[in-house]
Amino acid sequence: MEVIAAVKKVKAKVVAIDAPLALPKGRHCLKEHCRGRAHFRACDRTLTMMRIRFFPITIGPMRTLTERGIRIAKILRKMHVQVIETFPGAAQDILGIPRKQDGLEALQAGLISLGCKGDLIDRQLTGDELDAVNCALVAKSYASGSYLAIGDPSEIMMILPNFPSES
Repeated sequence: MEVIAAVKKVKAKVVAIDAPLALPKGRHCLKEHCRGRAHFRACDRTLTMMRIRFFPITIGPMRTLTERGIRIAKILRKMHVQVIETFPGAAQDILGIPRKQDGLEALQAGLISLGCKGDLIDRQLTGDELDAVNCALVAKSYASGSYLAIGDPSEIMMILPNFPSES
């Protein structure tokens, strides 16, 4: 897998994944017939209270993303990498920068304004690449101890950047 190879190459200690990494408490699978048919995790309910839009993990393509995220996280944890779940859309809302749906150039400019460098400066990145930069920014914040954790620890904590301080 490309993600695993990249983590090995850079010897990452913390990886922030843009995918759900846990099912709602009481839910044992993502199939329609699964007992404990909860659709929302505690972190999802907190996003709702924060008025941050997201897709529930049990709808269509989110099921595949969730299964893939859980699988990748398991592999990375076996490699002794600390894995955190994040959501770039929420991070972008908190940081006051546009989401990719609002325009890739605007999102890229927003990430640059936060001090991100590298390929962001040299070329226009795709939406997925910009979300990956956002994930790296959250992982860096987490590693430095400056982050917001939402959810229920018995389920999963979603890691987001701290709200910007008022100047």
